[in-house]
Amino acid sequence: MNNYLITGASGMIAGGFIQKIVSEHQYVGLILLTRDKIHTTYRYQKLLEASHAPIKIISDLSELTDNEATSVTAVINLAGAPISTGLVNTVKFKELYESRVTYTDNLVKNLKERNITPQVFISASSMAVYSETSAPFTETTPPEQNKSKLAKLCDEWEKAALNAHTELNSRVVIMRLGNVTDLSGGMLMRLLPVFQKGYIPLLGNGEQIIPWITLFDTARVISHLIRKNGIEGPVHVCTDERIAQFELFKTLAAVTGMKTAKSLRVPKFLVKAAQKDAAQAVLNSIPSVPEKLNGSGFTFRYKTAADYVRAVRETMEITSDLQNS
Repeated sequence: MNNYLITGASGMIAGGFIQKIVSEHQYVGLILLTRDKIHTTYRYQKLLEASHAPIKIISDLSELTDNEATSVTAVINLAGAPISTGLVNTVKFKELYESRVTYTDNLVKNLKERNITPQVFISASSMAVYSETSAPFTETTPPEQNKSKLAKLCDEWEKAALNAHTELNSRVVIMRLGNVTDLSGGMLMRLLPVFQKGYIPLLGNGEQIIPWITLFDTARVISHLIRKNGIEGPVHVCTDERIAQFELFKTLAAVTGMKTAKSLRVPKFLVKAAQKDAAQAVLNSIPSVPEKLNGSGFTFRYKTAADYVRAVRETMEITSDLQNS
C-alpha cells in the first residue's frame, strides 16, 4: 500500500484533503506528521474510526517502520502558521518564517536522513509571492524582484521546498494558493460575522482582483497534482474567475441569505496599519491564471463564487428541510 505523508494536519486544507481520501475509500495509507498528536488524534477521531485505510499519527519520522517509510509515495507539506490571524509584526513574522521556511527546510533534511524518497513533494505557498499587477499572468511569469517582506518569505519557502528535488530526487510541485473559501475556515469563515451584521467590507477601492478557490476544489487539486506526473514547479491554485474584491465579498455574503447589506469602507491605511506587510494579500490586484491546471485537464467543480454560494444555499435548505421533517 502506498502512503501519503501529510504535514499541517491541524489546518483547514489538510482536513479537506484527508476527508476527501477517506470519503472516497481510496486505498492509500495516510501518515499525519504533527507536533501535537493528542489534538490531531482528537480532531480526526471519527475519520480514524470510519477509514477503510490506515491512518497513522506521528510526531517524528523515527516512529515509522522501514516498510511504512519506503512506501511513502507522496509528501503533502501544508504546515505553516496562518498569515491572517493577528497583527503581522516582527514576532508574527518570526513565527511565519519558522513554521514555513525553517520547517520545510528541516522536513526535507529529515526525510533524507530517514531515507524517505517520495515520487512527488507537494508544498504550499501563496499568491503573496507576487506584486500587484493589472494584466492576467500565468505560472511562467516570474515574480518581480522588488518584493515585499511577505513576498520574500514566500520565495524562501518555495526554495526550501525545491530542495526536495536535489535531495530526494522527487518531483516538486509548489501550490501558490489563492484565498481558500469554506464555511469551516479560511476567508469566508472570517467574513461571516461581518456579513451577518449586514455589512460587506470594501477594502481600499475594492477593485483589486482577489484569486480564490473553494476548499472542495483545493482538495481535488492536490489529488490531481499527485496523479499528474508532468506537472512540476509553481502551480496557481485558484479559479479562472477574475473578480474584484468587493464583488467577491458581495457574492459570498449571499451565503447568509440576507437580502440587503451596506458597504463597510476600510481605507488602505487602516488595512496596512492592522496587517502591516500582509496587507498586500487583500489590497494587491493579483489576476492569476491557473494555466497548468487548465492545461492538464483539471475541471473546477465551482468555477465562480456565484456557483459556490448557490450550492451552499441549496445544501442549507435541504438540511433545514430534513431537520424540520
